[in-house]
Amino acid sequence: MSEKNFKPVPVISINHASMRVSNPKRMVEWLQGIFGFPIVARQGDSVVFRVGDGPQYFSILGEATDKPGYTHFGFSVENFDPNEFIERLTALGYEQSIYPDPGKFTLRNRGTDKGGAAEGTPELFIGDPDGIIVQIQDEKYAGGSGLLGDVTYAVPEEAPTKGLVESIELNHCTLGVSNGAESLKFYQSIFDLPVDTYQGPTPVLRVGTGNASLVLYELSGPEAKGVKPRIDHTCFAVKDFDVNRIEKDLGEFGMNVLGQAWRATGPLQTYYTQRMPDRGGDANGDTKELYLTDFDNNVIQLQDIRYAGGCGALGDVRGTGVDKPFEPCGCGAH
Repeated sequence: MSEKNFKPVPVISINHASMRVSNPKRMVEWLQGIFGFPIVARQGDSVVFRVGDGPQYFSILGEATDKPGYTHFGFSVENFDPNEFIERLTALGYEQSIYPDPGKFTLRNRGTDKGGAAEGTPELFIGDPDGIIVQIQDEKYAGGSGLLGDVTYAVPEEAPTKGLVESIELNHCTLGVSNGAESLKFYQSIFDLPVDTYQGPTPVLRVGTGNASLVLYELSGPEAKGVKPRIDHTCFAVKDFDVNRIEKDLGEFGMNVLGQAWRATGPLQTYYTQRMPDRGGDANGDTKELYLTDFDNNVIQLQDIRYAGGCGALGDVRGTGVDKPFEPCGCGAH
């Protein structure tokens, strides 16, 4: 293998995120009520929603669980070759295994029983230092069949309503990690994910050439006591982002509107935070970030289509504190 193959791989986009829930049917109806997501594929009993124009997607696993939460997220890379990527991961010291435990990777061939190709749709997973699972696929991957997973329904199953907001893209994933420096090293050893903004001490890693990002916050403060490393939340960029309007619509939809708050206190709540300069926000407190919780208290964030994790009222001003090293702030969450 040539030396160039050891270089971190550029990431095209966040490809998808997946979640397990206590009542999949109820969750599918709830998500479609808010976002109007069309169903473009199924992986067995699991539902694949198209986000924006695709191929980005969001999926709900079909089997009910008493341990709900995000299962994994995915990155898209150009000209994905699973065998070449396995060579790359092996050269970096990562080990192939039957399950993507921390520092280990797994290649799965998804068959027709899970909506894959007859010969199998290759899917590559790796566990980060905390065991958070990242899937690596081609930029055309859409959770469907075919060798690239790019074959979805010719006619999508449209949602019963158009939803309350129109989602354009999966904007970012925020991970709660046990050791920020170690996680940063892991992701940057494999992927070309430069840090172009900090939210306080928390690095915002740029994904692709647009506004998407991967955010790593360290679970180091007293507020994070007992919180295990995990995908803390995902964020959808939506058209016509207006906190007051969306809060009103969510309230009429049946959500409990908290207004300004640090965190939700339970399921089916919506709230916003005002990110200040100590966390890379606007000096006037105008960087509003809107969140909601589902039936299982999983967190979803909504932001403007220009949001990039930075400063300014829309979070679109990048470059805050990029010359500083990673340091835990001790607050426990961002």
